[in-house]
Amino acid sequence: MSLTRVLRLLQLLADQPLGMALASLCVSMNAPKTSVLSLLRGLTAHGYLQRSDAVYRLGPESFSLGASLVSASSLDVVAMPFLSEAVARSGETALIAKINRAAGQLIYSPIIESTKRIRYAVPAGTTRPLFASSAGRVLLAFQDDAWRDEYLQSTDLRAMTPRSVTDRKQLARIIEQVRKTGVAVTIGEVTPDVAGFSAPIFEPGGRVNAALIIAAPIERGRVAAADLQRLVMELAANISRALGYRPEPDPRELAARDHKEPNNNLTRRLSP
Repeated sequence: MSLTRVLRLLQLLADQPLGMALASLCVSMNAPKTSVLSLLRGLTAHGYLQRSDAVYRLGPESFSLGASLVSASSLDVVAMPFLSEAVARSGETALIAKINRAAGQLIYSPIIESTKRIRYAVPAGTTRPLFASSAGRVLLAFQDDAWRDEYLQSTDLRAMTPRSVTDRKQLARIIEQVRKTGVAVTIGEVTPDVAGFSAPIFEPGGRVNAALIIAAPIERGRVAAADLQRLVMELAANISRALGYRPEPDPRELAARDHKEPNNNLTRRLSP
């Protein structure tokens, strides 16, 4: 009964963006004041609701939960317009890579191929080891530290091409750099004649289960490398926002901004 009431309460407030007072909620739920108030207090304490004066509204945790539920089933739907944009702007193939932690692999899907005669093409459902590809390195960079360390220590770093990185220490340094920059590039490391450019797709809670890739024939990829890196980062960030992700502000940026902004109150006091 309590779970039913919680769901009913959240649905009522979802239908009323301006919020509802306790009395109205009791009437709509046909429930006693004490029971409804207990639910409101618990949900407010955990961030699922917020209270302003006597009015209750949905809180940030409710939106985060809703976005997570949506993203779990609709990443493909959300991503498709951005994949189309990536192909239109770059002229290259665009695809999503999703992590399979149990297998230590990624899987490609969905995919929109370039329309150029010479292009990167791979069937949806193709798998790759995480360590070798640009998308795999992005996915590794944004996993839990303990899981990533265990993967790097235990996985079989078998070269896929002569350019594949198989030294564990070098690979760890590359992944750390990817985490700092938010983009990964491989040139002929998975397929000899292909360059890959990848960036993370963040879910509302900050988790990364997928990456956006723009893949090009190696010579075109080399020539346009800087532009493709910028584009894949831009569009991956746009997908993340569409899924409901909102990054935490960098404390250093906030401090710098606060330092630059004038103290308006002080200005007013000093003004004649």
